[in-house]
Amino acid sequence: MEQKKLPSEFFEAEYRCGYYVTEKMKQVWARELELLNEFDRVCTSYGLTYFLDGGTLLGAVRHKGFIPWDDDVDVIMPRKDYDKLWEIAHEAFCEPYFFQTSLSEKGFFRTHAQLRRSDTTGFIELDRHKSINKGIFLDIFVLDGVPSKKSQRKRLKRKLDFQKKLLAYRYDVDFATVGFKRKMLYLISRVFYAFVPFEAYFNKFNKKTLAKYSHKDTETVGDLTLEWRENVHWRREWYENTVRLEFENLLLCAPSGYDEILTRQYGDYMKIPDDISAKNGRSHDGVTFDPNTPYKDYFEKTEAGIGEE
Repeated sequence: MEQKKLPSEFFEAEYRCGYYVTEKMKQVWARELELLNEFDRVCTSYGLTYFLDGGTLLGAVRHKGFIPWDDDVDVIMPRKDYDKLWEIAHEAFCEPYFFQTSLSEKGFFRTHAQLRRSDTTGFIELDRHKSINKGIFLDIFVLDGVPSKKSQRKRLKRKLDFQKKLLAYRYDVDFATVGFKRKMLYLISRVFYAFVPFEAYFNKFNKKTLAKYSHKDTETVGDLTLEWRENVHWRREWYENTVRLEFENLLLCAPSGYDEILTRQYGDYMKIPDDISAKNGRSHDGVTFDPNTPYKDYFEKTEAGIGEE
């Protein structure tokens, strides 16, 4: 869908639902809208299915755009479309866009994919000192099958928890800052990765563990990439059809069962919460944004003592 030009007043600071949105956050939102537009363009071109997810889906339904106290954007894809995106991303996305995964960039670990804008800066504290792309990002999650039997779910959860922890020890744990027990786990992980390449283990985790039930006709699908949360396991039928919803200056894809999905995830989702704060809306802690500076330039200025903090 063609992106409408944002009106000049969009970039002005304002109160939305009683929450003050700054000019800088409006600029961040504009960059994130460009990411959503590019992602939608590629998915449409290649016939891939995606849906707005989490707070972005809630924002589309309740606010017709961003939740005022939110600062990120999320989408989710059925497993077959998600796998296809990984295959075509290198030819589909061009600069300044970068498709970032644990296989496309050494030193980066996420259980899901991200689309970045290299001509901006947006990173969480965990990634500050990593030599990776740190542009403003779009989170891309995956819908995988969830087994019906309680015993199968329990086994899957244990396996996911163990493998995520082992993967995180490769790049996201600093030996110098952890206690004795985690130091031992760190050393064990180093022995493990001396024999098993991180990329091979991650690929097995993504294709075999996360997707274990995705090629079966389970009644339930869900996002298994982050911590195990029953409220993000949904009936498959809620994702069978797609509708386009208004999101600021875009029309983006959403699941036809968005009412059931949001009710399961948030309860009375149309009610504005009593706590209208960034802490209530954001899933990332300590995000640094500079929407007008490429991340490489940002860190050069920071190292020179003139960067924005």
